[in-house]
Amino acid sequence: MDSIGAGIIAGTTGYRRATEAFSETATLEAYLKFERALAEVQGALGIIPKGSADKLVALCQLEAVDRAALRLGVARVGYAIVPLVSQLADKAGPDGQWLHFGTTSQDVMDTALVLQIQALRGPLVDALNRVRARLGDLADEHRNSGMAGRSKLQHAAPVSFGYRAAVWLDQVARCGDRFVAALDEVAVVQFGGSVGTLSSLGDDGIRTRAGLARQLGLGEPEITWHVTRDRLSNLVFQIASVLGALAKIADDIIFQMATEVAELREPFADGRGSSSTMPQKRNPVMSEAVIEAARQARVLPGQMLDAMVQGQDRGIGQSYIESRAIAEGMRLLFGAAELMGEILDGLEVDSARMRQNLDVSNGLIHAEAAMFALSEGHGRIAAHHLLHQLCREAMTTGRPLPALLGERGYDLPAEVFDAGMSQAARDDMIDRVLARAIAPGPSIIGPPSG
Repeated sequence: MDSIGAGIIAGTTGYRRATEAFSETATLEAYLKFERALAEVQGALGIIPKGSADKLVALCQLEAVDRAALRLGVARVGYAIVPLVSQLADKAGPDGQWLHFGTTSQDVMDTALVLQIQALRGPLVDALNRVRARLGDLADEHRNSGMAGRSKLQHAAPVSFGYRAAVWLDQVARCGDRFVAALDEVAVVQFGGSVGTLSSLGDDGIRTRAGLARQLGLGEPEITWHVTRDRLSNLVFQIASVLGALAKIADDIIFQMATEVAELREPFADGRGSSSTMPQKRNPVMSEAVIEAARQARVLPGQMLDAMVQGQDRGIGQSYIESRAIAEGMRLLFGAAELMGEILDGLEVDSARMRQNLDVSNGLIHAEAAMFALSEGHGRIAAHHLLHQLCREAMTTGRPLPALLGERGYDLPAEVFDAGMSQAARDDMIDRVLARAIAPGPSIIGPPSG
């Protein structure tokens, strides 16, 4: 999709980088990388002549490919490997008979897709780590910034903005860890030949596969995965899951940017979020773009689940569904992660406004705490009934709840109406999330294993 149609997400470096990673050029280079590695490994093992292998490695370069002829071949055959191998084999002369030896088109296409995915791992993980680190900062910096906790958009009980940020971080960290685990799981070579049994290479099949995996920096599967697509399917689900976690943050920010709330503001940039007719508006366009990316990604796991239903030993009609879903998911995730990092880096937090909003209900936000304080002497049900009546009176008269309780002889300790009443528990939970999601340890998103 072009920049005009895709909006803010398409303008991010991450989105453009992911788009390039799945471009025609990058896909073709991944195909050629497979063929080079295969020739090199088989030449070293003596499966094909070493001299021929060297010539094939030198030949399998982008500049050797006639792109126009290849596109015509794809339109005729249906996919690129057959016309690509034919074109290169012709150019290699007698040595061309050893190109693509003992493999099949799906081996090349699947391994190339895995290589394209892994090429994005480092920068995408960096973008997600930036989000995690900034959420950790916000959780720690604002653990004492009291604000209204909201249940179904109604004031419920006091929280702190640090607690809110820790809740965001908790989910982002877990989803991010599962996404990285999915990247690890999918990082395996595909090499099985016609129906996966490596029958064309005999005893040399497993040796070739092991060497190919090492050459490409990938793992070696226990068995050919031509028709078992769960690794790829799980990856796309985890992409959608991380996007959902980012969208939850964006949705909260949008609410807290509302004029009547005004607790948060996206980073200011001249003209960003402006209205064509209302000069006063500062629309939450960055958060909106993150939510839209998550919504677009929701359909992708369904497509991948459909692609898992592959007949017998080679499926039909699923390859392009998978590659397109993966490419789109990676684009959306990279763009949204980068955008969320930018939002959090420059997020304007109005702690004074949070405190003001906390007090807007004339003490009603402390009704739960008052109910439990009264439960000791009156029982929870009776206390709930009493508070329910007093809360209704407070709302209709505009009088503070603490005053109404006092008039009826219920003199509760001052800390009942203190927004920091549950600070110890909140701090403990914040610290636990920070220890797991930020502090060095096995759960931290890191570089590829092995």
